[in-house]
Amino acid sequence: MPLQPVGMDAPQTFVGLTPESSICSTRHPANVITGVLIRLLQEHFANPENMEYNGLNEFADLECMRAKTQLQGYIWDSDNTKTSIQIQPVWLYNTQDIERRPGLYVKRNGQRPQRIAIDDGGMAANSRRDAQGNVVEVRGQYYSQMVIGSHTVFAVGQSGAEAELLGQEVFNHLMMFGPLIRRDMSLHRFQIQEAGEIGLLAEFGEHFVVPIVAGYAFAWSWRLKQVAPWLKSLSVDVRAIP
Repeated sequence: MPLQPVGMDAPQTFVGLTPESSICSTRHPANVITGVLIRLLQEHFANPENMEYNGLNEFADLECMRAKTQLQGYIWDSDNTKTSIQIQPVWLYNTQDIERRPGLYVKRNGQRPQRIAIDDGGMAANSRRDAQGNVVEVRGQYYSQMVIGSHTVFAVGQSGAEAELLGQEVFNHLMMFGPLIRRDMSLHRFQIQEAGEIGLLAEFGEHFVVPIVAGYAFAWSWRLKQVAPWLKSLSVDVRAIP
């Protein structure tokens, strides 16, 4: 979108300003990242034109056209009775759904803190600007650490080829849109780590799964405000034993 001139009657264009998002209030708990990944995949598979093999590639060969035919048959719908692919968290995994249609199941892995400064970069005070633009000092002890984590998307299909195609579509989509996910989620890093090898589901001898692992990192900052020494609230009663 071209920049508009700034004048009395012209719309103003703000450059370099990031619009507020719910991340400002929710931060980055694992369940929020799970929900974001699920929603991204649901939106992607809701429209057949979003698929990588959508018939518009002028260099598509026979194999691409075969993949296109299969992928465009897997359209997500919010109506569970109409959708042709399940996209949901792993704890909603239903064996009956897998018997009828393929699925993408998102599972969060562990998160661990990583120190980035001595004493977590503790500072005795910090400053910020109020609504009027005045610099105000906010007392307290400020700390910050990096949090490293990952999520896995399991692409489940009734055949090896089906699981491979779905897994590759998820891999490519999250890899290509990684910079936008990192920006909009206020992450320090978002990167596809690997598409794991294909395997058989333990519950079904004829169902296959491909795991796609996405890693991320974000800064977690907090302020400690000391109200009173905790020993002041401790009551000690010493009595002689008769």
